[in-house]
Amino acid sequence: MAIFFLVFLTVYGSANFYVYYRGLQAIESLPLWVKIVYTVIFWSAAAFYIMSRTFLDLDNIVFDIILWIGAIWFAVLLYSFIYVLSVDLVRLGFKIFSFTPPVLFQNITATKLGLFLGALGYLVLVVGYGVWNANNIQIRTINLTLPKKDSKLDSLNIAFFSDSHFSPILGTKKVHDILRGIEEIKPDLILTGGDIVDDKSKHLYRHKIDQELKKLKAPMGVIAINGNHEYIVGIRSAMAFIKNSGMTLLRDEHIIIDSSLVIVGRDDKTADRFAAGKRKPIEEVMKDVPRNLPVIMLDHQPYDLHLVEKAGVDLQLSGHTHQGQMFPINLIVSRIYELSWGYLQKGKTQFYVSSGVGTWGPPVRTGSVSELINLKITFKDEK
Repeated sequence: MAIFFLVFLTVYGSANFYVYYRGLQAIESLPLWVKIVYTVIFWSAAAFYIMSRTFLDLDNIVFDIILWIGAIWFAVLLYSFIYVLSVDLVRLGFKIFSFTPPVLFQNITATKLGLFLGALGYLVLVVGYGVWNANNIQIRTINLTLPKKDSKLDSLNIAFFSDSHFSPILGTKKVHDILRGIEEIKPDLILTGGDIVDDKSKHLYRHKIDQELKKLKAPMGVIAINGNHEYIVGIRSAMAFIKNSGMTLLRDEHIIIDSSLVIVGRDDKTADRFAAGKRKPIEEVMKDVPRNLPVIMLDHQPYDLHLVEKAGVDLQLSGHTHQGQMFPINLIVSRIYELSWGYLQKGKTQFYVSSGVGTWGPPVRTGSVSELINLKITFKDEK
């Protein structure tokens, strides 16, 4: 973990310095006080997220503001870096091909200021769109057919969401948006796919997010699993928060609903890296699962799909990937996972990976959508 943070700080610090220095060069003709204001704002915003996740342990709105600014800064930094790098690559191209556009170089001071102001406008548009898009939850309806086996069910209406990442960054608004979507779906059963929380429980209780989550209601219940962020923020306190919010939490165990459906909830694979847990092999988890009923598995991270197929699971629901959340990260994520987002069938096992309903880090989505999944399942006898 220490090596990870060292690498992160090195990369993060280098990217910030690169953007800062280029910005300072762009405004070098302006008065000293402008440069001082620019420097203070830049490095304060760059430090806020790290401060809020390390030594800053406030329990009030000041913490929320610092955390939010620090989180937004990740998106600002990403798109500032892309902008500055693009400008530098164009300049390099001019140099290589000995091409000097007069309109750009007749007044270099004006060109620099123009690029700086252009960057500000570009950031407002891109990050502003990303914030709007992240808050615009789409209800995605998916029709599936599962083997009926000995189930008494002919159909089932499920609401599934993953990666809510509740924290002071999103506040109670995200819960209210999810609740509105759930009310529209009118589900028989609510399933969640991990990464429910993304901060210390005391901040979630302060925002009364647990009380809002208790409003999630469905005739067959609300079932949850852990994600990697439950372990990151502290698995014991996260589990207590989830249970206090009225959800049934499954950790490498299963529950039978109305003698007609099996829900298997996997502990997150992050458990293997923490002393508080140890993830069981899928064979052990499935050992006592009745095979005469349809089996839906919840597993936060969509790895080892072939093992899930081999275990005889009918449907697995996952999250974790956010489908990259921000461009161009989504292009990378889609190459890491066999299924980074959407639907896939392997043999007789069906998979759906959600891009998530919330956001990690910056409350910004430019490479994917926030989605609440409405699974309309029909149970039919196998031929």
